[in-house]
Amino acid sequence: MKFIAILLSCLLLIGSMPARAQDEGLYHRVKVQTGTGGLQKMAEQGIAVDHGFFKKDLYFITDLSEQEIEIIETLGLEYVIEIENVGLYYRERNKTPGLLKEYDENGCVDCPDYPTPENFELGSYAGFYTYQEMQDVLDSMRARFPELITVKQPIGSYSTNDGNQILYVKISDNPDVAESDEEQVLYTALHHAREVQSLSQLIFYMWYLLENYGTDPEITALIDSRELYFVPCLNPDGYLYNQSTDPDGGGMWRKNRRNNGSSYGVDLNRNYGSHWGYDDLGSSSASYSETYRGPGAFSENETQAIRDFCVDHNFKIALNAHTFSNLLIYPYGHIPSYLTPDSNTFRCIAEEMAGCSGFITGTGNENCRVCHQW
Repeated sequence: MKFIAILLSCLLLIGSMPARAQDEGLYHRVKVQTGTGGLQKMAEQGIAVDHGFFKKDLYFITDLSEQEIEIIETLGLEYVIEIENVGLYYRERNKTPGLLKEYDENGCVDCPDYPTPENFELGSYAGFYTYQEMQDVLDSMRARFPELITVKQPIGSYSTNDGNQILYVKISDNPDVAESDEEQVLYTALHHAREVQSLSQLIFYMWYLLENYGTDPEITALIDSRELYFVPCLNPDGYLYNQSTDPDGGGMWRKNRRNNGSSYGVDLNRNYGSHWGYDDLGSSSASYSETYRGPGAFSENETQAIRDFCVDHNFKIALNAHTFSNLLIYPYGHIPSYLTPDSNTFRCIAEEMAGCSGFITGTGNENCRVCHQW
C-alpha cells in the first residue's frame, strides 16, 4: 500500500561503573571484524547489535562507548576506529550548509522522493526538534487541522523520573470521537534518546497525512477508516538530557534517566514484559550497560504507560521508529525458530515495506524482548 511506502521513506530521514564516567564517556564509530559468532558474543555482553550496519560473518559498524570498546578488546575481536568522537562529528556535520540528508554505501538510495509537507520545518536542535518545539508542532497541527487531529494529552497520570509526561495525539476523520468500528494503529518514536531522526520522520509523516487528506485517495481512505495514535517521544528525560549536555547536537545518551545508584538509565526498548530476562542475549542485567533491561519487567513508568495504553485500546499493529540500522524487525525475537501465529502476515508486510529500500527484514533474534515483541 502507498501509505506503507510513505512511512518507510520517512523512516529514512530515519556490575556498575561510576555514573559520572558513564555520562561523560566518548563514543566512536567502530568497525568490528566479527567473523562467525562475533556478533552473538557482542550481544551476550550487552552491546546493541541491532543498531549498526553489518555484513554477515564479516564485520559490524556502529557507534560504541569507550567502555564498550574495552569489551570488544576483551572478546579478542579486531576492530578499527573509523570516526573518533562521533558526537563532535555529528555536531560538525550538522553545520554543513544545505545538508538535509546524506546517503552512503550503507544507506537507502532507491526510495521514492516524496514531496516535503508544506508545514514541515527543521528544528533549532541541530536541525532536529527540541522537546518544546515538538510540543509546539503538535499544537500547530491541532490549530491547522482540528477536524483531523486531537489536542496533545498525556497517557494517564504517568510521569517520568524527571517529572515529564508521555504525550500522544490521534489522527482520524473524527479525532475527538471514539469510533469502535475503526481499526487502531500505534506509532512510537524515541525509545532511545539519541535517535533524534525517529522523531523527525514521525513528524514528517504526520504532516504528510494531514496535508494530503482529501486530495490523496489512499491517505483519505486510511484516515477515514483508521484511528492512528502517535507517541512521538517516549523518552523525554533522556532526550532533554542530550539537549542540555549537547545543545548543538551529537548527544549520545540512549537510555532513560533512572537513578540506579552508581549509574543511570534503563533501555526502555528492553524493559517490556514479553520474555523479559529470558537470557543475556540482546539485553543486559548490568546497570551500566547501554542495553540494561532494568530491575524488572515494566519497571519504568514509560513502558508502564505504553502497556496500559495498549490495554486501553485495540491496536492491530504498532510501528516503533528507531535509527542507525537499515532493518525492519517483527516478532518474535527471543528464539530464532519461534514464530507468531500470523508470521506470514508479518513477513509479507515487511517485504512490501522494504521493497524499495533493500532493508533487512526478519525477527532479529539478537534483539530480544523489545517493544515490538510485547
